[in-house]
Amino acid sequence: MMRQRLETLRRLVSLYAVVEEMHSAELHQMTAAVHDAVQAIGVEQDMAKSVRIDGHYALAIGDRVGWMMSETQQKTSVWRRQRLEQVLQEREQLNDTARQQFMASRLRREQMEHVFDEVSAWAEIEEGRRIQVASDDRFLARRRWTEAKKKIRVDQR
Repeated sequence: MMRQRLETLRRLVSLYAVVEEMHSAELHQMTAAVHDAVQAIGVEQDMAKSVRIDGHYALAIGDRVGWMMSETQQKTSVWRRQRLEQVLQEREQLNDTARQQFMASRLRREQMEHVFDEVSAWAEIEEGRRIQVASDDRFLARRRWTEAKKKIRVDQR
């Protein structure tokens, strides 16, 4: 009976560990998504800088069409960067949620391991007591048998 309970607890600990691993993988995925968004913002900043330089050059040489294209690309770059900032905020929120889920699942797994360890230790103590009781019973039975045998010998004399 106790072995079945321990096996059930062992399975629960394994299940909690699997759930923790899933949450860990999700957290890594969300962290990578945040990193990707940060990199995309950096690329967009570099692109905006390049477009701005091209616009200044076009203005300096009197290339009105080049300057207008540069202005349009700058506006587009600003819009893309704003959108990427929104994406970054959304991903950071998802990352925070994933981190909280991971921490909660880690805590639950650790608690379940603690329960398993306590029940396992208790079961070992009970098993030791049961073995000791059986040993004591055998010892007492042997002692009674020996005493009874001595009494029979004394009575026969």
